[in-house]
Amino acid sequence: MKTDYGKLGRESMERLKNTAAQAQAVQKKVLVDLMRRNRNTDYGRKYGFHTIWTPREFQEKVPISRYEDYESYIRDMIRGKKHVLNADPTVYFCVSSGTTGRPRYVPLTECDLDLQYQYAYGTVFGCVGEYYRHMPEEQVFGKIFQIGEFAKTYMENGTMKGIRSSCLFQWLDRDGQFDGSDYCAPKEVLFPKDLEDLLYVKVRFALAQPDIRAIHGIFVNRVWGVLDYIRRKWLLLLEDMERGTVHESIRLSDHWRRFLMEKLPPDPERAARLRGSVGSKPGAGMVKQIWPEIRYCLAVGGRAFSHYMDRMREYVGDVPFHYSAYAASEGIFGVAKSLNEPDAYVLFPEAGFFEFLPITDQEEESKKPLFLWEVKKGEKYELVFTNHSGLYRYRMGDVIQVVDWYENAPVARFCYRKSQVVSVAGEKTNPEQIQKAMDRFLAGTGMAMAGYCVQEARESGPKYLFYVEPEEMAADSGLAEGTLDRCLCQANSRYQARRAANEIGPPRIAYLQKGCFRRYEEYLAARGIPRGQSKRVCVLDTADKKLFFASEQVSNRSGVI
Repeated sequence: MKTDYGKLGRESMERLKNTAAQAQAVQKKVLVDLMRRNRNTDYGRKYGFHTIWTPREFQEKVPISRYEDYESYIRDMIRGKKHVLNADPTVYFCVSSGTTGRPRYVPLTECDLDLQYQYAYGTVFGCVGEYYRHMPEEQVFGKIFQIGEFAKTYMENGTMKGIRSSCLFQWLDRDGQFDGSDYCAPKEVLFPKDLEDLLYVKVRFALAQPDIRAIHGIFVNRVWGVLDYIRRKWLLLLEDMERGTVHESIRLSDHWRRFLMEKLPPDPERAARLRGSVGSKPGAGMVKQIWPEIRYCLAVGGRAFSHYMDRMREYVGDVPFHYSAYAASEGIFGVAKSLNEPDAYVLFPEAGFFEFLPITDQEEESKKPLFLWEVKKGEKYELVFTNHSGLYRYRMGDVIQVVDWYENAPVARFCYRKSQVVSVAGEKTNPEQIQKAMDRFLAGTGMAMAGYCVQEARESGPKYLFYVEPEEMAADSGLAEGTLDRCLCQANSRYQARRAANEIGPPRIAYLQKGCFRRYEEYLAARGIPRGQSKRVCVLDTADKKLFFASEQVSNRSGVI
């Protein structure tokens, strides 16, 4: 059944507005319902859910938790035990990697997936419909170029598993009835049986259709990467389109080569039209040249992805951007307020039960978690979340800032993960500060950069080691390092104080081979991490990451590539 996107969008936005207007009452009802529904689970009996009727009682009787507190419970659930964390059955296990590299399994119930469909999926179309409210809906909604991967994988017990971004589509197709006709690629491409890099396949189907209305991705760095792939492979793609072939240089299994040649016969007319509208060297504004009827792009972006957002704009021009949702394996917390508004996610009250730990210099034990109706605009908090699938007072480790209000629900921007700070002498430089320093650094040096990342270094004294992939000839390393040092001091006063006391040495810059960040995506894909899920790498916090980027350094420090 083809989705009526206009109707779904209007209904979802109306539900968001109504529940946001009654945010406090909705939050209290969510909590009481969770306590009543799960009072006879193993976890519910342990913490006396049957005695909890108010948010304060919840805080008094249930401890703040981390993933380690659930591992034994989740192992029992995987073995088939019922009523462990949640009375409702687990229909999906989200798989994510912890800091140790061991996979984490986060259970999801149908209730959570229903909410994801209504809010993280449905409100997108509501925002788009509102933006184009003076245009007939049949001219707004249409074919979608979907970049994400939805390969179906299962636990040994038969329960679906995978990454959070693909769970909704796997669930919608749980009985094989999902209608893929709204997407430019066939259903076999959306739900491949085996994990394989299908970027070329998706791009070929997208280029074949001139009437695409939207590009959907997960993270903006990946969407930019796909568009940049089109730019780099443009002439090869047109030649294959014209001839109905797959170039021998494309790494693709025989199955998909045959599939493409069966589904996409030679199309010299479309190839000629693309040559005429785009030329031989695509670049600025190429998205609207390829797909003149495109209405919007969808992906997580904003301040934390500013480098890629700037590069995206070169390709998409003035095409409106929807910044998707604020989410993690543990839940969908917020949805973008409207098109072209980055870092503005409405924390929707039905998502679960929210608590907020203030970001202050107080000792951890003395911090009192606040409720959703108690937070203040402009303040930063660490998110504590209770979801519909069995996690209670779960400490996310995410730092967010309240930037506005939508009715009576806070609007937040994601700042950084607490685990992603760099600290060699107690200065605690977070990714937000690192991004500010790099923005100043690029403005001051005029360097064009494909990407960067940073790690702590302690050889010959504690310092920061930055890996930078320049797009062209880089500046002299010594001068660049001095500029970067000043920028870090401006971004973080604690870093400045430690540098003045000689507790931290000057930063070092190591230049990377061209294409390093693209190869890192390939490296992750080869290890089974879908390309659509690969986030922008900033802080190198594992041995694997450090080893990869160390191996990609140019042999000298001058930055000449």
